Amino acid sequence: MAEPQIGEVIKDITADVQTIIKGEIELAKAEMMPQVKRAGIGAGMFGAAGYFAIQAATLLFICGGLALSALYQGVVPIIWAFTLGFLTMAVILLVVAGILVLIGKNKVKVSAPERTIAEANRSIEAVTGAVDQANANVRAIVAGAPRTTPEVRP
Repeated sequence: MAEPQIGEVIKDITADVQTIIKGEIELAKAEMMPQVKRAGIGAGMFGAAGYFAIQAATLLFICGGLALSALYQGVVPIIWAFTLGFLTMAVILLVVAGILVLIGKNKVKVSAPERTIAEANRSIEAVTGAVDQANANVRAIVAGAPRTTPEVRP
């Protein structure tokens, strides 16, 4: 049986590296997709918090302030009743916005793709070992010695 040529060996190594890289990319996509979806939900929560903050500013001076000021009219003079009514409505809506921000913050946290990183490190070690073995084989072929068999790593 004839020894494969150096060009064939390099071609095989290139094909193997391309296959490994494609697999790594697919693994990274599969691992990151749920986290990206959660981050999207968290971003939506931030958007909702912003919407409620704008509504708080609008409603602060209109409905809520006037309705709550009616409750204070029997206790304090009318100017203070309006002021307390507006402030009470603002505090209620800003508390709702703060709660939405806290929920959104928890949804946006994304961790590193640990399995993909570990698999990529193993792939790098395998490719490095294959390149070292190929270099040794090339030196052996140039020197006229027989090729060594590749070491299989688990």
